[in-house]
Amino acid sequence: MKRLTIAAALGLAGCVLVASAGPALAEGGYFSGQNGARAAGRAGAFAARADDVEAMIFNPAGLADMDGTTVQASNQFSYNLYNYGRASTVDWAHPQNGMAPTVTFPTLGNQQSPQLLLPFIGVASRLGLRNWTFALAAFAPPGISRERYPDGKDDPSIGGQRYMMVSREALMLSYAASVAWRPVPTFGIGATAQWIYVRRLVYALGIDGSPIPGDYNPVSSDFDMLATTRGSDPMTLNGIVGAWIRPTPAIELAVSGQVLPAKIVARSTLTIEPQRTNLGTLTIKRDGKPANDVTVTLPLPLLARAAARYRHLVDGVELFDVELDVEYETWSRVDRFTVDANHLRVDYGGDYVFVDRIDIEKRWRDTITVKAGGDWAVLPSRLTLRGGAFYVSSTSTLGYANIDFPTAPVVGGALGASVHFGGGELAVAYQLRYQAPYTVSESKGRVYQQVPGSTCTTPPYDDPTNCSAHQDGKPAPVVNAGTYQAASHLFLVQYIHRFGR
Repeated sequence: MKRLTIAAALGLAGCVLVASAGPALAEGGYFSGQNGARAAGRAGAFAARADDVEAMIFNPAGLADMDGTTVQASNQFSYNLYNYGRASTVDWAHPQNGMAPTVTFPTLGNQQSPQLLLPFIGVASRLGLRNWTFALAAFAPPGISRERYPDGKDDPSIGGQRYMMVSREALMLSYAASVAWRPVPTFGIGATAQWIYVRRLVYALGIDGSPIPGDYNPVSSDFDMLATTRGSDPMTLNGIVGAWIRPTPAIELAVSGQVLPAKIVARSTLTIEPQRTNLGTLTIKRDGKPANDVTVTLPLPLLARAAARYRHLVDGVELFDVELDVEYETWSRVDRFTVDANHLRVDYGGDYVFVDRIDIEKRWRDTITVKAGGDWAVLPSRLTLRGGAFYVSSTSTLGYANIDFPTAPVVGGALGASVHFGGGELAVAYQLRYQAPYTVSESKGRVYQQVPGSTCTTPPYDDPTNCSAHQDGKPAPVVNAGTYQAASHLFLVQYIHRFGR
C-alpha cells in the first residue's frame, strides 16, 4: 500500500480558505456583503459617503469629516443557499449485469444556511482636535463561516459533491485602527491598519485512496477516505488607505484601496479517516517522530475603488444623494493555493512516502464590481430611506466551478431605512445576493477527483498499464460537472450614537 499517500488530501485541504471570510474591503471571491446596515442598504455604495465608523474599511478618509465622537454597533444575520446538483455519470467501476449503470444525483444544498452572528463594534472621535479623527473597531469580516453537505458514507449517490467538499468552518476576527486628517473642509485623507485573526479553519473532503493501477471510480471507491484539516493564523496584517475631495458642495469624489500584498498562512493539522472499508491506521511522521502539521498559504487580493457622489442640497441641508462605486480586485494573485507539508513521512503497512510542497491550480482572474445606491431624507433628522443595486463579475472560468464559493457573476439589490432620535440612529437593511443557475458539463469540468495512489500521472493519460480505458485524456474523473445556483439573504441592524456634534 505504498501508494496510498495523502498528497492529494493535503492539496485540497488548501481550499479551506476559499470560502472563509476575510478583509472587509473586498466584495467578490471569498468575501460577500457588508457589516453595517447603512452601507448594506445602499448595496455597498459607501466609499464617498463613508460617514459612520465603517468608513474605516470602506474609505478611512471619511472619518475626517465626522464631528465629535461616534459609537457604533451592528450585526448581520444571513440565510445562505448554495445548491449543487451533480451531473449524471456512468459508473464504470460497478457494472450491473455486465453493463455500467448511469448514476444520477439529487440537488444538494448547504445544510448550515442560517448565520446569526456577524458583529461590528467601533468608535471614532476627534479627541478634541480640530482636523484629526481616530477610530478603533473589532468585527467579523463578512462572509459565510460554515457550510456542510452530505458525506455520502452510507449512500454515495447522496454525496455527489463530497470529492469537492463535505464541510468547512472559518472563524475570523479583525481588529482595526484608523487615523484621518482634514487639512481643509473640502479634502480629507486617511489610513487603516488591520489585524486579521484566524481563530479556526476546518475543512473536510473526500478522496479516493485506491492503490490499484488503472482504478477509475467516478461515483465511489472501497478506498474512500475523509481528509480533514484544522488550523489557525494568529496574525495577518492588512492596510487600507483613502481620500476624498469635494470640488463643489454637491459633488464628492473618493478613492480607496487595500494596498498591502498580504496573505494568510494557516498552520494546520491533518487527519484521515477511512470511509468505505477498514484500512487500518495511517501514521504520519517527520524525522521518525509523530507529526501531522501542514502550512496552507493563500494570497489576499489588492483592491482599488473609485467613487462619485451627488448630494442634493436645499439651504445647505442634504435631502438625497446618489453614489456610484467601481471596484477592481486582483484575484489573479490567487492563481493557486500552496500547501507545505515540510517533508512529512506517511507510514502505512510497513511502507512510507514523503510529502512536501503541493500547489493547487485555481486560475482565478481579476474582477470588477459596480455598485449604485443612495439615501433619501424623507423626514430630515427623523426618517431616511435608502436603496441600491450591484454587479460582481466572475471570479473564475466555469470549468473550475466548485461548491466552496460562487464563481459566476453575482447581482443583487438592497433596501434600508434609518430612524433618528436625539443623538441616536437605528438602521435596518435587507440585501439579496444572487448567482443565476449555470451548468458545467463533464467535457468542460476541470476539477478532478483526488486519487493520491494513482499511477496515471502523465498526459495524455492513456498508458494502458497505469490508466483506465475510461480516462479519456483526464487525470481522474471530473467531479464538478453539474448545475450550480447560489443566493444569500442578508438582514442587518445597526445602532449609532453621536456625541458632541
